[in-house]
Amino acid sequence: MNAESSGGRHEARDAAGEVLPGDIVTSRAPLDAGTPRPPYGARQTPPPARRSLRVAQWPEWIFFMVLAAIFLAFGGAILMDKEGRELPRPLVSAPLVVGELHPHISHVVESAPDDGALEITLDQASPMYPASVVAEFASDALLVLQRMHQFFPQIGNRVVRFVAKAPLHPADGELEGLALVLALDFERSDVLVKVIAPEFTFQDLLNQTSAVQYLNDVSGPRYVEAFCLDPVSRTAEIFCKREVGEE
Repeated sequence: MNAESSGGRHEARDAAGEVLPGDIVTSRAPLDAGTPRPPYGARQTPPPARRSLRVAQWPEWIFFMVLAAIFLAFGGAILMDKEGRELPRPLVSAPLVVGELHPHISHVVESAPDDGALEITLDQASPMYPASVVAEFASDALLVLQRMHQFFPQIGNRVVRFVAKAPLHPADGELEGLALVLALDFERSDVLVKVIAPEFTFQDLLNQTSAVQYLNDVSGPRYVEAFCLDPVSRTAEIFCKREVGEE
C-alpha cells in the first residue's frame, strides 16, 4: 500500500470522525472560530451596565422588610414624640379607694366643707371638640358611679358631686393647663340605683342632675351650650331644656 492511498484513508477517517486502532489521539481541540478575537489595538466596547431591578421586580421578602422598617420608624417617632398624648391608663381591677375608680380622677374630697358632698374631680385634658367636654365628663361620671355601686356600696354621702377640669373654651383664649369649668350634683341614693341598668346612658345621667354649678362663668356655659346644640344631646332634653332652654 503506497503512501498516497494511506493518506487518502486517513483523510476520509478524519472527515467522518472515526478513530481506529493504532491512531494517535491528542487532547488538542481546534479553537472556536465563532468568536474571533479583535485585532490588536482596536478599541473594545465595554459591556452594558446592569440595570437595577424595578420596584415591581423586587422579591417578596424585600417588600416585607421595607414595610417592617417603615412601621418601626413610625412607631419609634410616636413613642419619642414628647408632645404626643399620653396613652390612657387602664381601670384598676380592684380599687381600694374612690380615687382609683377611674384614671381621670385627679382629686377627691370625701366630705365637702359646705354641704358634706363627696366631690370627685375628673380631668378632661384633651377634648376633641367643645361638645365632647360635657359628653366625656358625663360618660366618666357614669362609669365612676357604676363602679362605686360595685366596690363602695357603704358610702353614705347624701350628694355626689362631679367637678369637670378642662381647658378653657377655644373662644375664651388659650390657657396653659386645665381650669375648673363645671360641677354636677346627684342625689347618691337615687342615682346609684339607676346607673346599674344596662340601658342607662350618660344622657340619662345628665337628666338626673340635682344641681349644676358653673365654676367658670364663660367657658362653663359655653361648653354646656355646645353640647346641647350637638346631636349627641338628643336624649338629654331635660338637662338641656333646664340649662340652655333647648327643646
